[in-house]
Amino acid sequence: MKMAFSSFTVPALESPIAGIKSTLFKTGTVATAVMVVVTLICVGIWVTPLQIPSLSQLHLPVGNGLPATYHQAMQLRQQGDLIGALNYLEQAAIASPQAVPVLYELGRAEFQLSQVEDAIAHYREALAQDPDHAASAYRLGSILVTLGSVDEGIEYLQHSVAVAPTALTYYDLGISLGRRGDRQGEIENLKQAIALQPDYADAHLNLGITYARLNDVPHAKQSLQIARDLYQEEIEKLEHAHLGQNSLDARIIDQMIAALDSGCGVQCWQQGVHGA
Repeated sequence: MKMAFSSFTVPALESPIAGIKSTLFKTGTVATAVMVVVTLICVGIWVTPLQIPSLSQLHLPVGNGLPATYHQAMQLRQQGDLIGALNYLEQAAIASPQAVPVLYELGRAEFQLSQVEDAIAHYREALAQDPDHAASAYRLGSILVTLGSVDEGIEYLQHSVAVAPTALTYYDLGISLGRRGDRQGEIENLKQAIALQPDYADAHLNLGITYARLNDVPHAKQSLQIARDLYQEEIEKLEHAHLGQNSLDARIIDQMIAALDSGCGVQCWQQGVHGA
């Protein structure tokens, strides 16, 4: 949830789903923070996972037969040189045009460099070579949902979950189903994400928001409280390590829970937006 503070990103493993991670609200009033929280709730923006699970569980084979330029590209990526990595990946694609790892990594690099259409094309090529390449299906599905092709994107996300389920893929599938208006599907998949990763704060938060939208106050409060405690733990860990604060301010969720206790709930959040 985007507020008056910087967004949290995970460059090593970008999530194409249009999630904006909330960081600690350091200045201004809590009321303002709640107001902005609600703004994103109303427009259907989602938060990005605090701890994104590794996609190593997805079907991403890397064989010894790949060209040397592919391995050079991977070294440059680790060093943070995306442009250099992309150049080597393009050379690798010339040498091995049907190599799924090359096509997949091309898509990743292009997406990170905002070459979205090229990324989509290479993810599609990877899936043409290997229809069960779950990582490509996940990323392609997430991008399509973000661009507004929700139904097609959900199909790819569902396929990714069927082939290699992870907390991240369940989370994004749930959020995408919610965007289509399927609240029960959203709840089921967020619960699956939590089952695989119990400390998935963003999944608990979005689950609570979804319950609130359905006027299920007890379950909404329960999920929001778990999310609040997990965010607070993250803040304390970061402060202890002198890394600053890069997590959702637990006080914001306290205000959300208070609104539910008052009997106003989501309506109060919306009123906060109108009063801005």
